[in-house]
Amino acid sequence: MRTEMITIPGNGKSTGGFVVHPAGEGPWPGVVVIQEWWGLEDHIKDVAKRFAGEGFVAIAPDLYYGEVATEPDDAKKLHMELEWDVALQVIQNASNSLLAMDDVAPKKAAVTGFCMGGGLTWHGAAKLQNVAAVAPFYGGGPENH
Repeated sequence: MRTEMITIPGNGKSTGGFVVHPAGEGPWPGVVVIQEWWGLEDHIKDVAKRFAGEGFVAIAPDLYYGEVATEPDDAKKLHMELEWDVALQVIQNASNSLLAMDDVAPKKAAVTGFCMGGGLTWHGAAKLQNVAAVAPFYGGGPENH
């Protein structure tokens, strides 16, 4: 298993993406793992690693641009400041980066997320391009999106 951080272009602002490649040559299917309201923290990185252990190239985009909450009040604040349209663009760019990798095939991705990420997965099912499957784990989201 190989991990790396890549840069994901955004709306005038780049962010990071945690990528995990399975051991072996591939090609492998790709999956985008969307964070909970805490940020791109160790648990979400571990989820991405578990996907790689099952034979997926996984990417977890950093929707908070380096910020990680450890207290619920901080997570709530970061979640409330998140612009869902911008987050969906970051997720689309993460998916595009994933699908451009030589060891990823087919050139459609799965998307999954948890809590806030589950809500973004639901919205992404309707708005993201080159998505073959989604698996939202609960979550809702702003009704106006």
